Amino acid sequence: MAIFGTKIVEFAEVKADGTLPLEADWAELCKTYRDSVEVVDDDPDIAEEYSDQIIEPIEIFVEPGKTNGKFSTYEYDTAILTKLMGGTVLDGVWTEGDNRGKDIALRFKTDSGHIIAWPVVKLFAKKNLKLVKKNVALIDVTFTPKSKVRISKTA
Repeated sequence: MAIFGTKIVEFAEVKADGTLPLEADWAELCKTYRDSVEVVDDDPDIAEEYSDQIIEPIEIFVEPGKTNGKFSTYEYDTAILTKLMGGTVLDGVWTEGDNRGKDIALRFKTDSGHIIAWPVVKLFAKKNLKLVKKNVALIDVTFTPKSKVRISKTA
């Protein structure tokens, strides 16, 4: 069963018990820039320990690779800036805050009918303001899961 396309990216407040939020708690986070969504696991770190008398490893230690996610948005309105980077809005003007990242629940609904969700991720967003005629300014978002992924297929 193939997974493809990004229909919507949603967020919710993190639940204290570490479970996924209820359906009613999810809201759209932002529109994604075309073909920018990517979630990749790093290779595992494998360490083999040997003895002088035995050819086979006496112990193999495996540490799973870290998951890294990223996407970009082109939406620079004050509501999106606040959701992604914090800060304040006063009289329609967004003022940047300390932008140290935030813990949120995050999920992607795909064109193939799948839901990919994490109860907790650390999300960080930064401005990518290339002000040229044939491009749009972006906000680049990276996230690191702090919980295990849940993948399901909608009915």
